[in-house]
Amino acid sequence: MRVSSTIRKFTLLLTLSSLSLAVMNCSKKDDPSTSEGQIVGTWKMTNYFVKEGNDPEIDQYALFLLFLPCVKDLSLTFNSNGTLTGNNITTDCADVIESLIGDTKNAKYAVAGDQLTITDSNKVQTVIKVSFSGKQMSWIDTSTTGGVTTTERLVFTKQ
Repeated sequence: MRVSSTIRKFTLLLTLSSLSLAVMNCSKKDDPSTSEGQIVGTWKMTNYFVKEGNDPEIDQYALFLLFLPCVKDLSLTFNSNGTLTGNNITTDCADVIESLIGDTKNAKYAVAGDQLTITDSNKVQTVIKVSFSGKQMSWIDTSTTGGVTTTERLVFTKQ
């Protein structure tokens, strides 16, 4: 049985329409080449660099783990729907996580350029400078005290 050209044209038009709707509904957040797309996934802290003044940057992650061993099991999951959850947060680590990003229960996040904004369950916002390189995400904080600039860089690796 031969398919009429009208049916073929209709099928082609329907297919193209469906494809164009699917493309238009793709969000920029899901694009892995953007900061919004790169952050989606589960991350574990793997380094904690500190640079004071002109001194070289030093990885103090081992020292960090000495005082807070629970951090090694901690992971943060950034979901594509804009929610953030903390995994393996023990009672020991809850205060540390809360001091960094607030309470992760019902937390939301947004990325715009190099700014990560985390809104915790109490509607408190934390803005963090963020950068990506391959499977690594860095959170950068700079402060100046007594004329000395200190830069802290937390590095997370995508799991």
